[in-house]
Amino acid sequence: MPSSHTMPAPLAPDALSLLEAGRLEEAAEAAEMTLAGDAAQQLAWLVLARARQALGRFEDAAAAFARVDALWPGRAGILASEALCLAEADRLVEAQACLRRVLAIAPGAAAHANLGAVLARLEREDEACVHLRAALTLAPDLAAAHRNLAALLARTDPEAARRHRDAAYRGRAVLVREAARARRRVLVLAGSEAGNVPLRHLLPRDENTLVEWYVEYAQATDAPGGGDVAFNAMGDPDLAAELPGTVRDWLAARGMRLLNPPEAVARTRRDRLPALLAGIAGVLVPPVVRHCAAEGPVAEAVARVGFPLLARPFGAHGGEGVRRVECAAALAEGDAYLTSFVDYASVDGWFRKYRAILVAGTVYPYHLAISRNWLVHHWTAGMAADAARREEERRFLAEPAAVLGQLAWRALVAIGRRLGLDYGGIDFSVLADGRLLVFEANAPMLVHPEHGAMFSYRNEAVGRIQAGFGAMLEAAARA
Repeated sequence: MPSSHTMPAPLAPDALSLLEAGRLEEAAEAAEMTLAGDAAQQLAWLVLARARQALGRFEDAAAAFARVDALWPGRAGILASEALCLAEADRLVEAQACLRRVLAIAPGAAAHANLGAVLARLEREDEACVHLRAALTLAPDLAAAHRNLAALLARTDPEAARRHRDAAYRGRAVLVREAARARRRVLVLAGSEAGNVPLRHLLPRDENTLVEWYVEYAQATDAPGGGDVAFNAMGDPDLAAELPGTVRDWLAARGMRLLNPPEAVARTRRDRLPALLAGIAGVLVPPVVRHCAAEGPVAEAVARVGFPLLARPFGAHGGEGVRRVECAAALAEGDAYLTSFVDYASVDGWFRKYRAILVAGTVYPYHLAISRNWLVHHWTAGMAADAARREEERRFLAEPAAVLGQLAWRALVAIGRRLGLDYGGIDFSVLADGRLLVFEANAPMLVHPEHGAMFSYRNEAVGRIQAGFGAMLEAAARA
């Protein structure tokens, strides 16, 4: 194996020149032809890695960078590129190990910031903050580190989070992520805080140039150059910011239709959902009250809901902060949604929570979690330990109408039309009488592919959602 000081062998000039000219597919093919004759050709592997990375083929690019590292070790830039590709491919444990090697070789601001971002996605928040702060010590103006620190500190230190958001977005509210083979240019209106629609797996990096415009910091001087279609990613009605005049005027001047307009998002607030879905046959939406402590004692709100109830903080998702309250003595004061609790256990004693995704009014099944606990989440339900429950989920994804029953399926389709979102989702169960019990229906619903073999049966359903989302964008762009 060559040492870290060994120079790479020469490469057939066409592969390198093709890469430099941006002819990525041809560069990759030329590099592969070189490697067919000499699999130890470092520079050919490097050209192949760079071409695949630019094409958005991150799994393949990471493998090629790993070969470069094996043949030409000790290069921080190669390892950093490999780590970025691993992170894009959601191979986060490997990405953080790779970045630790980068820091051992060349401890710089970018390496700390990238490691902090990966650790944040691994939910190792304290360690992530250490590296993000180290990055800012070395490069105080590094926007990516400020963005990630703002997100991590939002709950524990709101004032510090605000300072980091200001540092990240003020004067640079537009972030462009170019795609080498872009099919479209998508303008994404986003909020700098939580509550955005998770678009990572709905807008593939290899075919969409993303122009993210953080609306609270929008200025006329930094308006984006253009776009084929606009999508409002501010999906949580508790957290979504109003569109400032700068953004509204920009859209109006170009006659661009905005997908998921703010007024449609606002209608999905938890306390407004019962009225929004009223009159749909086969639907039960439990009473919900949005209680603000400043507006009066909680007892007045409870009278409209009754016990038992669920108390949920504003803007909370994923079960965060949710409590089941049985009596007044156990109910704390404070801002919260209060929702009547409906015992939705099936006759076999299991609680079933379904999720469907709604794209342009079409219903796509996404997942089913089955748990002994009424607070059901896919990651805590123990589905990995039970093949029978996984098989039930597979049947739901393949034949949702048959699994849910016609009453619930027709109700679901009607909700998809009534909700008025171009993209959103609904979490629900099915009661013993066949009615649909709605937990929530709103825009910031996560869709992601599965990388492990155990749950790979979900990926066909994910692919249908992704295809539907792409088709919606194409239709909007043509219009």
